[in-house]
Amino acid sequence: MSQKTRDHSMPAVFLLLISACLLLSSCSILPTSGTKQYVYTEQKKAAIGTRNEKELLKKLSTNGFTEGTTYQNTAATHFSVTEYKKYGKTLYLLVIEGNQNYLICPWDFSTDEVKKDFGDELTIIDQGHGNIYLAATACGSFFRACNAIDDIGFSSIRPADWSISQLKDAMDNKQIKFAGKYSAPDYERLTDGKASLAIESTMILHTPAVREKLLKLGIPVMIDYSSYESTPEARLEWVKVYGIITGHKNEAFRFFNEKYKNIEKVNQLEKTGKSVAYFSLDAENNVVVRSGSDYIPAMIERAGGEYAFPDLKNPDSDSHSPTVNLSFEDFYKTARDTDIMIINTTIEGSIGSLSALTDRNSLFSDMKAVRDGNVYETSADIYQSADESDQIINDMHRIIKGKKAKKYFKRLD
Repeated sequence: MSQKTRDHSMPAVFLLLISACLLLSSCSILPTSGTKQYVYTEQKKAAIGTRNEKELLKKLSTNGFTEGTTYQNTAATHFSVTEYKKYGKTLYLLVIEGNQNYLICPWDFSTDEVKKDFGDELTIIDQGHGNIYLAATACGSFFRACNAIDDIGFSSIRPADWSISQLKDAMDNKQIKFAGKYSAPDYERLTDGKASLAIESTMILHTPAVREKLLKLGIPVMIDYSSYESTPEARLEWVKVYGIITGHKNEAFRFFNEKYKNIEKVNQLEKTGKSVAYFSLDAENNVVVRSGSDYIPAMIERAGGEYAFPDLKNPDSDSHSPTVNLSFEDFYKTARDTDIMIINTTIEGSIGSLSALTDRNSLFSDMKAVRDGNVYETSADIYQSADESDQIINDMHRIIKGKKAKKYFKRLD
């Protein structure tokens, strides 16, 4: 975001400016397109409103954009899409998290005028351009779902880290190139390969300099919030976003409608009354659980279980993160009496066995689920399988009922 500099001659004002610079020296500012910018300090993030969304919509109208249909989401709450018309072309205003504004334009629509009129108020995305840098790897399944794998040109993970066979094969065949992890992308490869868009998870908010560098290189950045949705069907509805971006709108909408019906069916699964603790352990044995409003607890409920931490919220009121760090003591107070434990191994890897789990902390051996042998770990590909939410819920129902899972969960012996 460009800033104007002013020449102040008054000494007092000059000293005030110097003081402000020193105060902010440990902060970095990450502007977003739209209504807010995020300011990071060592302690916390604060959202500061800078624009009025109504003013943006008014400006679109003033600049010759005719508003059309606003799509009514079935479940998702973190994005909205509205059609606009200009020069006979259909464009899409995508608003994410209420503060990121994107204008998705067809390939034959000249965007020079829009960029001049709106500056950083709108991020321009060329629809169906391809060469996308996918750094939000959980979104790979959305591309699979709407047959848009070919639109990905670069990946932030290597072939072995993909559980989606189409993406792994495309990387093995050099159709998709590795371009560095999200926090350290290969800028030269992205620019030489004419990357059209970087799709990032919210992890990019912790490395604002990377986002700023991408923007300076002319690569627009979109931050995905699908994992912040509170239900599996809401998360799944993000397939529509990727369908519109890649020009596969019809496939995406059709896929969601079919999968939504399947998820509605699993809502009829038998309620068991069994409590389920879903958590992960990091290398230092810290416990990370999901807040009660996250989509994982919703999946547990759909599967007939009861989440062990239904009222848990992130203690940081400014954060919308679905994960909560707990001390082992606080975790133990609740988890010791739960019927079933599910360990998320997508980041730290497999635990392997019950003995390996109790070696991590001896208090595990005093927990009901461990004593009863009802401890499971997730498969490595569960996080990359948002498009198979209905199958995950059915598999979860099987283990809650004491049966063997088909794919996504493994009992620890």
